[in-house]
Amino acid sequence: MQTLPPKFSDWFATKGWSIHPHQQDMLDRAEVPALLLIAPTGGGKTLSGFLPTLVDLAEGGHEGMHTL
Repeated sequence: MQTLPPKFSDWFATKGWSIHPHQQDMLDRAEVPALLLIAPTGGGKTLSGFLPTLVDLAEGGHEGMHTL
């Protein structure tokens, strides 16, 4: 299980939120080339899809295009 970096867990905490299981699953499977996410409306699918990218970009060291 990949730990959510402090700047992200702090952000969740300031909103009074906690990470949903499907968001953690997407973070844990960040290296998988293709995934299908099914979650209810309002369940945080967009954040689930971008969370691994956001965490990776926050760690720095990237040049050029990262996510399309």
